[in-house]
Amino acid sequence: MNIFIVNGSPRINGNSAFIAKSLFKNYTDATLLNLSDLNYKGCQSCYICREKNTYCVINDDLKNVLEPLSKSDLIILISPNYYGFITGQMKLFLDRWYCLKKANRTSKMKNGAKLFFIITQGAQNRDHASFITSWAKKVFESFNLKFYSYIVPGCKTNSLDMVKIKIDDLKMHLKMFV
Repeated sequence: MNIFIVNGSPRINGNSAFIAKSLFKNYTDATLLNLSDLNYKGCQSCYICREKNTYCVINDDLKNVLEPLSKSDLIILISPNYYGFITGQMKLFLDRWYCLKKANRTSKMKNGAKLFFIITQGAQNRDHASFITSWAKKVFESFNLKFYSYIVPGCKTNSLDMVKIKIDDLKMHLKMFV
């Protein structure tokens, strides 16, 4: 199984990074991307990808990521909840997914691929991420990805206690999804 794990947090030792590293250890065939380590920008709306039915032509650190991502069996995206949404790094990354649809707007994603979307947040109430998960479900299902979301509430900025408590439950949900 070809797996992409994408950490959208700028904090390399934070809650989202802990989850990404923990999940990465479970898979021998996974790729781990820490978006904060990459130099990239959002979609420039040049439309070359759609006109030529190719992948993104921007020459940055995502140049060699998007095509292999589209061939993945499982994509795991992890982002903290920043003011009721994903991080800027994750948003720019997802904007570049524009090239992952063909000119006729059908998905280039592997048939039967799945997306497991994880949100970490300080708020105890999972409803604080309801807008994010509702938005994400619409976006990722438009790529014909089977979608599942998991919210980890109660994550403090300076503590990994909650993610350490929840990691086994998260892995169980992921195993059931896959």
